[in-house]
Amino acid sequence: MGGGPDSEGAPLRAAHNGLVTPVSARLEWEIAAQRVIPVLRCSEVSDAVDTARACARSGMRVIELTRSIPRVSRAIERLRGDGLIVGLGTVTSPEQIPPAVQAGASFVVSFCAPDRFVKAAHDHDIVAIPGAMTPSEVHACLGVGADAVKIFPAAQMAPTYIRDLKAVMPSARLMVTGGIGIEAEALRRWLAAGAWAVGLGNALGTVADVGAAEVERRARLVLHLTGSETQDPPARRDE
Repeated sequence: MGGGPDSEGAPLRAAHNGLVTPVSARLEWEIAAQRVIPVLRCSEVSDAVDTARACARSGMRVIELTRSIPRVSRAIERLRGDGLIVGLGTVTSPEQIPPAVQAGASFVVSFCAPDRFVKAAHDHDIVAIPGAMTPSEVHACLGVGADAVKIFPAAQMAPTYIRDLKAVMPSARLMVTGGIGIEAEALRRWLAAGAWAVGLGNALGTVADVGAAEVERRARLVLHLTGSETQDPPARRDE
């Protein structure tokens, strides 16, 4: 996105100097394969870790943890130790980014577009995904170098809205989140409309609420419904 909001096919940029870092390259590959990102909102660190690990057993390697999780940095550290790519969601200020990076976060997500959010993420060589809804908001996010844009709450819109946004901003990576279920037709319509990724929260459940086996079952079902691949990624470089 370093070439501006309309630069076609630009790789994820995770550094203010425009270089593609190992973090951004691996994240882009994983999301292209996974297509669906668990967005976990748990009341305990242990539940967040257990739920993420259940998702990982299904083949999901990219996990988003929300800031509402108490001591969320501890959960990030433990999951990074498992080899997962972990992001911090519901970020509302640039000051919240350095602790996440220190814990091992590879990307940060917001439901809005806080001032200096993108710059702070890129200064720490991680991927920035601010939130937006209107075309003007999406364009503004891309204009300051956002790697992708979270469309929230997506359930208030139809998948055709994503198609319309992509018609005028074809290179935009749009992650739809908020109120999306695991029904096959719904997931496929969002992806067919051009969504880069779909964030799933309540629909996947948590280990505390539905048990590890059920979370894993739902995650596997989602990957099957979306035709997502779970092959091994390219050889790792230092992240």
